[in-house]
Amino acid sequence: MEKPLSIPSNSVPPLVQDCLRAITRLLHGKSALMTLHSAASADIIETYFWQDEKQASAQSALVLDSRWWMKTMRAGRTTPQIVNAIALPDEVADDRSALISRGIQTLALFPLYDGNRLTGSIRVDNPDSTLNLPPVQFELVQVAGQLAVRMVRAERDLSEQMRRSNRLAYQNSHDQQTGLPNQQLFLDSARSIFAKGRRPFAILLVDLDYYPLLSDRLAEESTDLVQQVVTNLHTCVRADDMIARLGEDRFGILLKDVEETSFVETVAQRILERLRHPFTHDGRAVTITTVVGAALRNGHQQNAELVLQEACIAVIQARQNCPGRFLMFDYSMRDQLLQRMEMESELRTSLEHAQLLLHYQPISELKTGRLIGFEALVRWQHPQRGLIWPNEFIQLSEETGLIIPLGLWVLREACRQMRLWQDHFPIDPPLMISVNISPRQLNPDFYRQVANILAETSLPPTCLRLEMTESSIVRSDCEMVQALDNLRRLGVQLYIDDFGTGYSSLGYLDSLPVDAIKIDRSFVNNLGRAKSTTGVVQAIITLAHELDIDVVAEGVETFEQHSVLKHLNCEFMQGFFISEPLDIPGVERYIAGLAGC
Repeated sequence: MEKPLSIPSNSVPPLVQDCLRAITRLLHGKSALMTLHSAASADIIETYFWQDEKQASAQSALVLDSRWWMKTMRAGRTTPQIVNAIALPDEVADDRSALISRGIQTLALFPLYDGNRLTGSIRVDNPDSTLNLPPVQFELVQVAGQLAVRMVRAERDLSEQMRRSNRLAYQNSHDQQTGLPNQQLFLDSARSIFAKGRRPFAILLVDLDYYPLLSDRLAEESTDLVQQVVTNLHTCVRADDMIARLGEDRFGILLKDVEETSFVETVAQRILERLRHPFTHDGRAVTITTVVGAALRNGHQQNAELVLQEACIAVIQARQNCPGRFLMFDYSMRDQLLQRMEMESELRTSLEHAQLLLHYQPISELKTGRLIGFEALVRWQHPQRGLIWPNEFIQLSEETGLIIPLGLWVLREACRQMRLWQDHFPIDPPLMISVNISPRQLNPDFYRQVANILAETSLPPTCLRLEMTESSIVRSDCEMVQALDNLRRLGVQLYIDDFGTGYSSLGYLDSLPVDAIKIDRSFVNNLGRAKSTTGVVQAIITLAHELDIDVVAEGVETFEQHSVLKHLNCEFMQGFFISEPLDIPGVERYIAGLAGC
C-alpha cells in the first residue's frame, strides 16, 4: 500500500480548511480528516486534517486505512455513517484501541464520489451523536467535501504547472548534457553585470579541438568525457564565476570583478594545464588539445555581446596562430579576422572556379633509387596573390569544413592524373599516388566515396595510398578503425604521416590497419648530427619492421641523411635530395628522364 501523505493543518489550502471547519462545526465535532484515494488501487494517498485550535490537547491526524472502513463508507453512499468506536468489530481491533486511546468515542463518515468511483472520504471525530442531520444539511456536507476535493486537485494541477514551467525554463537556459548554463543565460548574466555600471569582468572562451569528431565516435559515452572537462574547469575558477556551455566543443567562463589582465592570464594558463593531461575513457587515454581566448571589459564596449565577440576573435586567432595556447584580445585582431574572413570567402570561390592545382613530389626506393610514385600536394593559384602554399589555407579549410570538398577534389584529381601517367608511362610495377586526408573526411561513407573515385578514374586501388597525420590516428577509436579496415578492403594502402611527433601512438601500431609510416622531417633533419635522433629513428624503423610495416623518410635533403637512412634499412624516401614538388609538365619530364627518353 502507498504510504499516505500527511499534510499538516497549517499547510492545508485555506479554502479546504474552511470546508473542513464548516463540516466539523455543523456536526459539533472536534476535528475532521479528509482522505483521497488512488484511482488505481483505492489506497489512501493523501490526507488533509483540520482541528479546532482552541482545543487544549491538539493532536495529529489518525489515519484509518483498513479495508473495513472502505466497505462501511460504500454501504452509506447516500447517508452518513455514524460509528461507535467501542462497538467496532475485532477486524479493526487496532483501530478501535487507537481511537479510544485518543478519546474518540464516535465518528461520522462521509464518502466522496466521482461518478461511481469512491475518491475519498471525510471523517469527523466525536460529532454530536444525538444530532439529527436533515437531508439538506447532509447535502451541504457533501457539497463542501466535493469543493474541498476540487480545491486540492486545483492546487495539485497548479503545482504541476509550476513545476513544468520551471522545468521548461531550466531546459531553455541550461545545457542538457552537463547542466551548465547555456549561451542565453551566460549572456544574460554578462548583460546584468554590464547594466550595473562599470563593474569589471572578463569572458574566456575554451575551445576543445576534435571534440565533435570524438563525440560522434564515442556516442552517448562522450557525456563522461565532457563531464571530466567540466570538472577540471570548475577547479580553475572561483565559486562566484560562471561556467557555461556555448556549443558542442566550446565553454564560456564569466570572471566577475576582474580588473587586471594578469589574473585572466593566470586562469587561462591554469585551464590549459588542467586540460593538457589525457582524459580516461574506456580504459584508454584520450587527449584533447585546447585553445583559450579572452576579452576584458575595458570601457570601450557598448554591450556585453561585444565583449563576447572580442573573446571569439581571440579564440580564432589563438587557433590559427598558436594552437594549444591562450590569447587576450587586442584591436589588431579585428583586422586579422577580416583578412581571415576574406580568405575563407576566396577559398570557397577557388573551389567553384577551379583555382586549385596539384604539384607532385617523387617518392623513391632508397636502396635502388627506383621511382615508385608521387605525393600529391595541393596549391592555390590565387588570381591576385599568385601561388599560395598549403600552410596558408589548409588550417583554415579544416576549421571551416572546406577541407571535405577540397579533400575530395584533391583525391579525384590525383587519381585521374595518376591514371593518365600510368597509361603514358607503363612502368612495372605501376606508379602509385599518395594523397593526404583529414580526420574530418573519415566519416562512415568515406570509403564509398573513395571507391566511386577509383571507379570513375579507373585507377587500381593498390596504386592509391592515403596518408593520415599521427595526431588523428592517436585519437582513433573502434569506429575509426572500422573505417580504416573498410578502406583496406578496397585494396587501398594506408600511411601514417608525420610519424614520431606523438610517441603515444607507438603502442597502437600493432592494432591499426596501417601499411607504412612516414618519419617526420624534424627527425630526418638531425640525422648524422644528433646521436639521440639517429637512435630514435632506428627504434622507429625496427619497430615498424617487427610489425611488417614499411617506412618512408620525409624531407631527405642531403647525401648524409640518405646514407644514414640506407644504413638503417629504411625502405623509401622523398625530399629535395630527389626532387622538389613538380607541376604536371615537370613530372612528365622527370619520368621521361629516368626512363632515358
